[in-house]
Amino acid sequence: MAGVTAAALLAAAPLLALPAGQAAAATVPGASVPFTEYLAASASTNGSVLAPDYTYGSLASEATGRQAVQLVGQGKYVQFTLTAPANAVDFHYAIPDSLDGTGLTAPLSLYVNGTKTQDLQLTSQDSWLYGAYTFTNNPGDVGDPQSAVPHDFYNDVRTMFPSVLPAGTVVKLQVDAGDTAPWYVVNTADFENVAAPLPKPAGYLDVTAAPYNADPTGVTDATAAVTQAISDAEAAGTGVYLPKGLFKISSPIGLNKVGVAGAGEWYTELTGHNVEFYGNVGQTTDVTVHDLSMFGNVNTRDDSDGTVNGFNGGFNNTTISNVWIQNEKVGAWVVGATTNLKFQNMRIQDTLADGINFDGGVTDSSVSNSFLRNTQDDGLAMWSSTNDSGDTFDHDTVDSPGLANNIALYGGSDNSVTNNLVQDTVTRGGGIHVGNRFGAAALAGTTTISGNKLVRTGQFDPGWDYGVGAMWFFALDSAMSGTINVTGNEIDSSPYEAFQFEGTLEGGKAITGVNISNDTVNGVGTYVFQDQTSGSASVSGVTATGVGVGGVEDCSSGFALNLGSGNTGWSATPSTCGFPSSAPLAAFPSTVTFENAAVGSATPVQKVTIYNTARAAAALGGISASGGFTVTKDASHPCGSSLDAANDTDPGIWCQIDVSYTAPTSGITTGTLTIPSSEPGSPTTVQLVGSDGGTTVHTPVSVSPGSLAFGDEAVGSTTAAQTVTVSNPGASAATLSSVTTSGPYAQTNTCGATLAAGASCKVSVTFTPTAGGAQNGSLAIANSTTSTPVGATLTGTGVTGTTNLASGAVLTASSSAGGFPVSNANDSDTSSYWESAQNAFPQWAQADLGSDVQIGSVTLDVPPSSAWNTRTQTLSVSGSTDGSTWTTLKAAAGYTFDPSTGNTVTITLPKSTVRYVRLTFTANTGWPAAQLSDFQIYP
Repeated sequence: MAGVTAAALLAAAPLLALPAGQAAAATVPGASVPFTEYLAASASTNGSVLAPDYTYGSLASEATGRQAVQLVGQGKYVQFTLTAPANAVDFHYAIPDSLDGTGLTAPLSLYVNGTKTQDLQLTSQDSWLYGAYTFTNNPGDVGDPQSAVPHDFYNDVRTMFPSVLPAGTVVKLQVDAGDTAPWYVVNTADFENVAAPLPKPAGYLDVTAAPYNADPTGVTDATAAVTQAISDAEAAGTGVYLPKGLFKISSPIGLNKVGVAGAGEWYTELTGHNVEFYGNVGQTTDVTVHDLSMFGNVNTRDDSDGTVNGFNGGFNNTTISNVWIQNEKVGAWVVGATTNLKFQNMRIQDTLADGINFDGGVTDSSVSNSFLRNTQDDGLAMWSSTNDSGDTFDHDTVDSPGLANNIALYGGSDNSVTNNLVQDTVTRGGGIHVGNRFGAAALAGTTTISGNKLVRTGQFDPGWDYGVGAMWFFALDSAMSGTINVTGNEIDSSPYEAFQFEGTLEGGKAITGVNISNDTVNGVGTYVFQDQTSGSASVSGVTATGVGVGGVEDCSSGFALNLGSGNTGWSATPSTCGFPSSAPLAAFPSTVTFENAAVGSATPVQKVTIYNTARAAAALGGISASGGFTVTKDASHPCGSSLDAANDTDPGIWCQIDVSYTAPTSGITTGTLTIPSSEPGSPTTVQLVGSDGGTTVHTPVSVSPGSLAFGDEAVGSTTAAQTVTVSNPGASAATLSSVTTSGPYAQTNTCGATLAAGASCKVSVTFTPTAGGAQNGSLAIANSTTSTPVGATLTGTGVTGTTNLASGAVLTASSSAGGFPVSNANDSDTSSYWESAQNAFPQWAQADLGSDVQIGSVTLDVPPSSAWNTRTQTLSVSGSTDGSTWTTLKAAAGYTFDPSTGNTVTITLPKSTVRYVRLTFTANTGWPAAQLSDFQIYP
């Protein structure tokens, strides 16, 4: 993300909601919901407010508003002061998973005005997914961040109060002694004033009355009784009533020409693994279902199983309203031929796949005034496996889809997406998406996208290594030529581009017929438009503020923006093409939890994956962990000194480290894994939490920073000292039994044998290399608060006259031809090479050596293949200490690369102290671009 801070993005838009009972005006996007939503990050708390984060695999990235509150240890709380009366609440929360993936269950204490009222039972059984799509419950399925990132952290728990709480009431969630989860995260609290249970409609059959006698306590299976009552009601031309109660359902229930009524979403609850209503395609018609809830216990996605959806199949002339669906695979999967199906006032959350999907042949149907959150695929989708036509998604709110898009149209004709509020896309999707994909009937007729509000939508796609737009169009299967009118929408705080036109991947085609008019962009991390295909779009009346990088990124095959009047705050020229060469490293999980630890014994290791999201190589420093936690090298995917963005092999673009925990005493230990790098935002950090089940937070001695990098130093000489701070945040004094270093490192300190509570001391470290090459070591401080020493990793390189200083340096370039990145120029493979854009001199390549060093020459190579004829490249060499002010070290001259002498050139330089070395090319007799297979720099 460039140019726009996360805080600025978050400040641009409110979370949700209208107060309970307030109707939405026709022009207000989103659902008129019956609850008031409170964001925990804005509430009163003594816990930790998780900072805004857009990184896939982090707790904050999946939260509404990209923020939440974490409670670690006894006494931590978050509390909400009601602004309107309420007698019920739904909390959106996360707790750690169990080590085997079967789920952790733990209570959390609920207080009203300072008095404890109950224990909320929280669980991770219905959350936490691992591995590659379609995902598993196995925490061991970790690895390639392009496909396997732990995610789906959140779930919901609801409860009703004995009476209505007036405005001003304080409702608190607090960790008490019996609340044994290592941590709790609270995202939102949806408070609601629920009306009394609804009575039985006239003429309806009560499923709990004779002869059906369905059990409303949830003890005895009620499937047969409910099914028989529905059959009798269909024959009588009436409906069934499920009164207040819990009904255990074990197999799907078919519907046709019948009504199903409950006492209300908070009163009538159907539960079970196969709690589903289904309609027979082409047969089911004239159905109503309303005022009940459906809670599945589905925690594995199996796309071959159609018996674990809230609603499944075809429903003609049907209205489904005021139904709460949670923990199902899909809220509703609708197939054609289906017509005149209406979903109204739905609440769908925590599904393992889509919220509602119109899967082909669905016509003149709609989803309106519905709230969807934390679906693990598209929130709302029209997938025209056969043509969907005349359908509408209107005045819906779609929050935090864990995968794919908030709203998606895959093909279809004459469909509409209007007046919706979509927020917080998590990965591999945008806020609103239109595409010819997944074998859908090609887009036709007129598609209308109007009056929508998109907040913090679009996200980095780890499979593509670039961002997805808030609103994006993708011609994958075939060219998109239907009319798409995009009018009167508002895009707020998009972390990447606002509008994206994609067609370059996997055989994509041209996009035409898109008309964008009178849309507003308020804050965008990169570009207003990102063009990656051929075709054109008309654009008028698009106003933009807070543009991070520029108006247009054009990496297209001649895509044209036909500009009309009224476009302000951005410009289509000049456009650029070039994804970021540097970007913050990603590391996941963002929180690593070691539960059920035994005091004095190391736990089994857990893996942390480190991922380079940029387009150039990233140098890695010494990875370290705070007291009580130990870092070791992973055997399968070990981390080295760099992550090469062009190399998807080990250690390549990603690597892993192993971390274990040794509990020093009973309770909870919190710590930090620190990953230094050459990337912006360094160091990347991961939260570490260890627990043996106790709830008292243990605060061990800590060292900051966790690593020292001394760079290059001549053999036999000594660097200037670098200093770490040793701190004791605990309530009692800590004993320091020894302070030692390993390798060619020495230390002096001010610590003494005892470090008082709240005190700190300094350790100064120097590096005296004894040989050329990398020489690593460690600083270790044995103390009474941790079972293993705390300390810092120490890295440095001994330099001789034959040391290639560019080995491991981060290379960047003015441009790169496809398949020939600049990282090829220091990968120790002379057959691979960097090539710049053609016919675009001057071009440059530069090395970042990490710190100021003294240099005396450079050696340059092109591949020594016999196919490479003699060529002369004209270039100059310049140096810099800050990357912005440059000094010419060697003026431009022609250098001949002759295959008979190895295609190598050495350029002697005046003795210079620099951090950055740049080669600027202005000509090449062998090819109209700069070329370089090896860039070596010597003292």
